[in-house]
Amino acid sequence: MTILVFSDLHIDTGDTFGTFQWKEKDLIRQIEKIRRSFSVDKIILNGDIFELLKYSYEDIEKANSRLIKYLAQKDFIYIKGNHDVFNRYGLNYYQITNSHGQTIHIEHGHQADWFNGSKFGQTMSKIGFSLLKTLSWSKTLMDIYLRIVSYKDNINHIPKKYNRIKYLSYALRLLKEHDVVILGHTHKLESHHTYYLNKKKRYLNCGTCSMGRFQAILLDTEMLQYEMIKESKASIMEA
Repeated sequence: MTILVFSDLHIDTGDTFGTFQWKEKDLIRQIEKIRRSFSVDKIILNGDIFELLKYSYEDIEKANSRLIKYLAQKDFIYIKGNHDVFNRYGLNYYQITNSHGQTIHIEHGHQADWFNGSKFGQTMSKIGFSLLKTLSWSKTLMDIYLRIVSYKDNINHIPKKYNRIKYLSYALRLLKEHDVVILGHTHKLESHHTYYLNKKKRYLNCGTCSMGRFQAILLDTEMLQYEMIKESKASIMEA
């Protein structure tokens, strides 16, 4: 089976605070091109697909109705990230076991963070989300809120500079139990190989598809062979 894994689209409403920066038809065309070219069997949406820290799901769906419907197809698997953990749909992680007994573990990766992975952090996030819903009645207050949460996440500083060693260490712990681990969250496309008990292990990060970029991992789940995809919106539109 061939799977396509991508994450961190941060689909928003297209306003000045947004970082998605895709036209629906362009993103759908890109996914379909890869799907046909590589005979993809399953697509894994590996977290932070929706920017629910800034917008309601209803507003996002209204602004991107065609794309939301497309991503809801039965061969798309949706995993929650820290920015869309409040969505009532989705998985915390997804695993595949191939015919050789090898396991592929896929999760967003925010669990490696003290804030996002702890009960305290999750509680604080819920409080923040409740605040967002409370402020939504007032456009002025909502604008202030959006400016605050966008301060370190503006167009010139995305993605945030995560400590990549921390996520590599987290992936290595997961690799004690699994043969391949695929994370997102850091907005950095990565590939690392190691050995544990004489077995080859692989840590992959699928990067980001925000700001008009398209980064992803293609993986043959039987052979454990993979390909990293990295394209800009400009190159995609020229094709």
